[in-house]
Amino acid sequence: MTIKRAISLLLILLLAFGLRLVNLNGRFLWYDEALAILFAEKSLAAMLNGTITLTNGVAANVHPLLYFWLLHGWMQLVGSSPAAVRLLSVLLGTATVFVGYLLGQEIGDWRLQTLSNLQSPISNLQSLPLLAALLIALSPFHIYYSQEARMYGLLGCLTMLATLFWLRGWRTNQRRDWLLFAVCGALVLYTHTLGALYLATLGIWAVWQWVRRGWQRWQGVVGSYALMLLLYAPWLTILPSQLGRVQQNYWVARPGLTELLQTLLAFHAAYDNEALPGWLLPLVLFLSLLVPIFLLMAFRTAASLRSPALQLLGFATLLPPALGFLVSQVQPVYTLRAFLPSALAYWVLLGLVLAAGKMPKGVKWGLGGLTAVILTASLLNHYTYATFPRPPFAAAAAWLADHAEPDAAIIHSNKLTFFPTYLYNRALPQQFIADEPGSPSDTLASATQAALGLWATADLETAVSNHPHVYLILLDRAQAEEAVAARQPTHPHLAWLSDRYQLQDTIRFNDLAIYHFSLPAD
Repeated sequence: MTIKRAISLLLILLLAFGLRLVNLNGRFLWYDEALAILFAEKSLAAMLNGTITLTNGVAANVHPLLYFWLLHGWMQLVGSSPAAVRLLSVLLGTATVFVGYLLGQEIGDWRLQTLSNLQSPISNLQSLPLLAALLIALSPFHIYYSQEARMYGLLGCLTMLATLFWLRGWRTNQRRDWLLFAVCGALVLYTHTLGALYLATLGIWAVWQWVRRGWQRWQGVVGSYALMLLLYAPWLTILPSQLGRVQQNYWVARPGLTELLQTLLAFHAAYDNEALPGWLLPLVLFLSLLVPIFLLMAFRTAASLRSPALQLLGFATLLPPALGFLVSQVQPVYTLRAFLPSALAYWVLLGLVLAAGKMPKGVKWGLGGLTAVILTASLLNHYTYATFPRPPFAAAAAWLADHAEPDAAIIHSNKLTFFPTYLYNRALPQQFIADEPGSPSDTLASATQAALGLWATADLETAVSNHPHVYLILLDRAQAEEAVAARQPTHPHLAWLSDRYQLQDTIRFNDLAIYHFSLPAD
């Protein structure tokens, strides 16, 4: 590596690290993050019991434990403040940028064999490693999950490593590379079960290569997948009960064309749990349709792009969401965040096309300008977002600590608001109402509650008891959804309290409301 290239890579990594640090402590924790932190605080054995304990034949939780165990060790070192906990994802996200560089270098060094049997390396791919790293560094979707205390930053890093070793194994057929692919693949499965869709895609690509070119590398492919399954075997005994949990009750709905379009949008903007501004959405949609068209045109006009490496990236981009979509027609599991690895493959693929293809200057400047606008606006929206599912829980907890009477009941209508508020102030005597048993939102099993030491209250009447003051914490979104489901003009919990108490005040923190009720005077 030349000094100039080393400096360029260092600057890209510093840029990636900086973008992932912006407002890291100021962004409010939401339910998933709060639950992850509280769960990872427990011992490794407690987390295992809170995941695999069976109730009616199904596991308590659907996620493997690698990330939570890693987070447990991380918090032992740095503490459990939002910034400290999220720093693990920041580092994993920055490491992913470096892996993207290595992946681009692997493709650039490979003597890419086209359909016309071109045997020489493509000279104009020298810029690919830095370009791939830069595109991943700037990706709003990847920045989003590099700032969240969840397993997706780890998932993205491991899948890119697996892709790197897969490509090396296919190119060199060295036992070491196939071994490293197997290890990375097993770690992917221990991080998130839906990572199997990405790993299956690599195998499907190998089968496609065999059909077209004969049974090359079959021993490495078969051996690496066999070793991967062997390493994953301890969890395979638990997996059926976790799948049973998904079948019994899971919040994911059956996807349609809307979800596929949302996936495409997410590849170009931070668009998962955070809604985009209305003016930005059409621009993101336009870019999301324009770039794939550009890619298709580049494939048709540049013979140098028709290579096994590019085809693999195309498979890795398209097939995992497609497989997830098909599986979800039987059992819905389609979650946008699980396709972060496909988004990373997409950005490396785009880097390959930009490096090897020829683009008119007008198109280059127009596409670059539009991308810059979308990137800037999307990141600003991401850094400052403070509504569902992450309203200012810290401010709400501080207000309750200052204003709630000692004999008041502080009640959360559901777990979504309880866990973040509890994490910001554990001294407050708070309760949350249990989800309706068997409903899609009933995702917090009793074994997980036992591991956490935090139990849901059966119903509102039990939570209120004889308290003279009641503070009900409720999201506007939850109020609207429950009111529609119950066919009432207001949320059932509000209606119940209004029949027995007097509403004294409503305190709002963006779309989070605290309703203060008191017993009526005699």
